[in-house]
Amino acid sequence: MKRVRSFLKPKQYAIHFTFFMKKKIGIVGGGMLGMTLAFRLSQTGFEVSIIESAPELGGLASSCQTGEYVWDRFYHVFLKSDSNLLGLLEEFNLLDQIYWGQTKTGFFTDGRFYSMSNILEFLSFPPLKLLDKFRLGLTIYYVSKIKSAKHLERISVTQWLTRLSGQRTFNKIWLPLLKSKLGDNYKIAGAS
Repeated sequence: MKRVRSFLKPKQYAIHFTFFMKKKIGIVGGGMLGMTLAFRLSQTGFEVSIIESAPELGGLASSCQTGEYVWDRFYHVFLKSDSNLLGLLEEFNLLDQIYWGQTKTGFFTDGRFYSMSNILEFLSFPPLKLLDKFRLGLTIYYVSKIKSAKHLERISVTQWLTRLSGQRTFNKIWLPLLKSKLGDNYKIAGAS
């Protein structure tokens, strides 16, 4: 460095010196976003540290084990149309390890698991009466057509879904989903 210093003014030396130093950065959160950001920054020359409170990386994409079953910690899925994620997996040479399975949906209610992966299973779903299923279908259709949810900021999600789907459907379908995602905060969550 002494040789370089003799050719440069002090201010230029400081700039030149930082050019050769490896920049360090910390990322809070070891989920998909945090790990992807760490990967991209390391590609540009940063020394990256991931700060994660959980015992393992993965965030919402991690899993947990209950008895002999391994469960998604939170609901997550990716599709063949997710070009960004597939591109990242290709960079890691992991595409050949992807298993594309048929997506199925199920509910645990009244102490039992029920599949609800097709129209016949939906129509024969025992915890809901036919009218409840009809209202649930209308709710899902209505929600899919909403362009702006601004008007829903003034109403609680509990009131809104109960009004649309009915009390039984709220208790059997929406309430377990809200509790699993928001915990007790579902009580104060807006419908938007």
